Amino acid sequence: MSRFNKGFTSVELIIVMLVLGMLTVSFVFRNPFTTGDYSTIAADQLIADIRYVQMRAMGLGSSQNILFTNGSGTYSIRDASNNVIEQKNLPGKITIVSTTFGNTLSFNSLGEPNIGTTNRSITLSAGSPITITAITGSAQ
Repeated sequence: MSRFNKGFTSVELIIVMLVLGMLTVSFVFRNPFTTGDYSTIAADQLIADIRYVQMRAMGLGSSQNILFTNGSGTYSIRDASNNVIEQKNLPGKITIVSTTFGNTLSFNSLGEPNIGTTNRSITLSAGSPITITAITGSAQ
C-alpha cells in the first residue's frame, strides 16, 4: 500500500459505528422529563385550552364548554349543542383529580364563565391547582 492513500480502515469504521450506536441507545432510552415537568406542561396545556374555549365562545357568539372526566387525564371541548369539537389528553399520566364547579366549565358569548361569583379551581394529580376567576374567566 502506498503511504499517500487516504481513508479509514475497517477497524476505525467499526469503532465509529459502535460509538454512534451507544450514543443513539442512550438518547432513545433516556427520559428527560420528571413528574414536575409533566405537571407544568399539563397545567399550561389546560390553561391554554380554557382560554381557547373562552375565545371560541366570544368569536362564535354562543356558549362553549369543556367537559372534564375526574380521575382520568382526558377532557373534551364541546360546542353549544354539546357536540365534541376536540378530545384532549394530559401528558405524562397526569390526571384531573377534581373540579369545584362540577364536570362542565361553560363560557357564554361574552366570555364569562358560568360558575357563579366565586373563583373555582381544577386540581391535577401533580402540581398546583388551576384557578378560574369568576367574573373574567381568567385561568392561572
